[in-house]
Amino acid sequence: MPDPGAIPRHTTFDWRIYAEATCAGLTALLPIPFLDLAFEAYFRRRMPATIAKVRNQDLADGARRRLGQGLGTLISIEGCLALPLGVVRYIVKKIWRKVIYIFAIADATSLVSAYWHRAYLLDHMVRGGHAGPDVDWPRAAIVFEHVLAETDTGPLMGLARQTVASVHRVFRLLVLARRRGAAEETESLSTILQSHWDAAESSLMEVAVRYNAEYARSLDLSPPAPTAADEVRQLNRDNG
Repeated sequence: MPDPGAIPRHTTFDWRIYAEATCAGLTALLPIPFLDLAFEAYFRRRMPATIAKVRNQDLADGARRRLGQGLGTLISIEGCLALPLGVVRYIVKKIWRKVIYIFAIADATSLVSAYWHRAYLLDHMVRGGHAGPDVDWPRAAIVFEHVLAETDTGPLMGLARQTVASVHRVFRLLVLARRRGAAEETESLSTILQSHWDAAESSLMEVAVRYNAEYARSLDLSPPAPTAADEVRQLNRDNG
């Protein structure tokens, strides 16, 4: 596995890395409760495999599933009685925010920015070989989730807001993106992020820097167990 403390490298903009992330964020504009969650989960789950394919890297099966999960749950359940109340609150909030459409725009803006950061960090991990079949991908997944949960996505809100504002007929767009491919169907949305890529990546790179630091810290706190190959090499050194 490459050095987790290495300085992140600048990347060339590739919309395929961010298309599904953008679709996942745009689901906040859908007015139908639970349909938005279904579309969001679909695009979020596809992100790891798509990015690995773009970078021509292999993913461990468990890593693909883990890195496609959300960071939280629909509601916080402390008991069975909390479930009906949580569902009612979600539906009321969803319908109300569609009546006041400006709130939906704000939700989508925040979500798009968050998913762009997620996509960038996934790309960083995939390029670094941290999610492959023969590496300690569970450690990488824990660090990934921790870093995303504490990431400030505010610096890209302006670009995300412009992208959201350029979207029309969002339901049709997401259906076609699901059916034909996100990158092809949303290519017209790429121009805003692409035209400001240098500035955007300066913000996005912070999440990769934090990931590297947190990963290195996890190795210090909990060193990986030696593999059979490590033990053989150590035995050869001792006998040499």
